[in-house]
Amino acid sequence: MNAADPSPYRITLADFTIPFVSFALFLGAALLAAEAQMDMGLARTVYTIWATVALVAPALCAFALPGNSDRIRNAWLLFWTFSFIAYVFHMGYAIFSVYHASMKEFLAGQGTFPAIVNVVFTLWWALDVALAWFYHSDARWVRIERVAGHIFIGLTFFASTVFLKHGFINVLGILYTVSVLICLMIRFDAKRAAAKAPAAPAARFASK
Repeated sequence: MNAADPSPYRITLADFTIPFVSFALFLGAALLAAEAQMDMGLARTVYTIWATVALVAPALCAFALPGNSDRIRNAWLLFWTFSFIAYVFHMGYAIFSVYHASMKEFLAGQGTFPAIVNVVFTLWWALDVALAWFYHSDARWVRIERVAGHIFIGLTFFASTVFLKHGFINVLGILYTVSVLICLMIRFDAKRAAAKAPAAPAARFASK
């Protein structure tokens, strides 16, 4: 996908349906499942990050896939947006239910460096979602911001879901990692095939 395509998004009902239904199902299940737990705030913090991982994987895959069709661009934009909204729910429950809106508890629970990473992660993601919706430009800085942001956010999810956390999140992390790697392999294979393809022969004009 072109990281900074300036053309407007033409989102159809069909394009919108799958991302929105996925978002509603995953987030709804995360919030409802927590009702059965003793510490509902903590449970919702955990379950909403599960929903976020499930939604961000299609976004990163769409971003990695070759081509720049409306369907790929729309899938990326919608899954990227809905996964961020799910993450905002996760962040809200973490701040107010787990850390009781206390910066001291937040730093103690996260550690200084992870806390800084989380703040940068959140602000960068919010910036890119805003740019995607409201700033359509093929400027070089937008391309750099978008590619670097996806690498940073993607690797942060990888490290968090595969190594730093334990439990069912590891299963989601492995599925997330495999799916994104497959999409990257498809992209690299398409580039290699395009590089090997013979150039179209130049037209020859016979002079008389």
